[in-house]
Amino acid sequence: MRQRLSLPHSASVFGLVVLAFAVGCGTTTSSSQIHTAQLVALIDITSEQRNEAVVSADIVVSGQSSNSHVVLEGDDHLEASSGAEQHPMLSVGNGTYEARFAHPTGNFAITLVRGVGVPAARSVGTLPATFEITASFGEQPFSRANDALTLRWSPAESAADVTVELEGDCVHSEEFQVQGDPGSFVIEPGRLTAWKNQEQDACGVVLRVVRTCKGHPDPTLDSDSSVVLRQIRSTRFLSAP
Repeated sequence: MRQRLSLPHSASVFGLVVLAFAVGCGTTTSSSQIHTAQLVALIDITSEQRNEAVVSADIVVSGQSSNSHVVLEGDDHLEASSGAEQHPMLSVGNGTYEARFAHPTGNFAITLVRGVGVPAARSVGTLPATFEITASFGEQPFSRANDALTLRWSPAESAADVTVELEGDCVHSEEFQVQGDPGSFVIEPGRLTAWKNQEQDACGVVLRVVRTCKGHPDPTLDSDSSVVLRQIRSTRFLSAP
């Protein structure tokens, strides 16, 4: 049976009005007003380097008010753990919480502790296996029209979904789905295109390989909750006409 939050109606309304006035347009809500089943937890666990993983969570209200971020107040708070390492998740913005770990692999668990109401203790997931990009492009320019660019990483053959992402000042951002995890991907001539009026420009391009797995949010939370775990490694190359 759900526990009913026992705030007086006048206090509840007053608290919401004050909070809405403070942030303008009412984009945040106090957690004291929301049942656990109405909370959407969007949890992201990402490692972009060998010695760190970052756990972040956006907490929003379910349903039509899902653009309303939830500020954890009172005894409500988030904790993240991995093995013997455990950290409180600290606020880095309205409704956004973060914790950092000194290792890039392993199982992670995120717990929503509630002063009043049902806790959510079992949002879990496992980071994909680590890897490194082995291709080095240096300062050699690659022609968008004429050159194939071969990206390699190791080790390969993980069970994760893999994408290759590109972003640069003079080119359109791209995201390519990789079949399996073969450890290599070829960007064929003509696949990368420049912005209009920049067809003759050269620029640096950031190239990312992303391994992604899905975890399991606590079933006490709203069903739109998610746990996404990613290993990301980056390199750069020079894109020319």
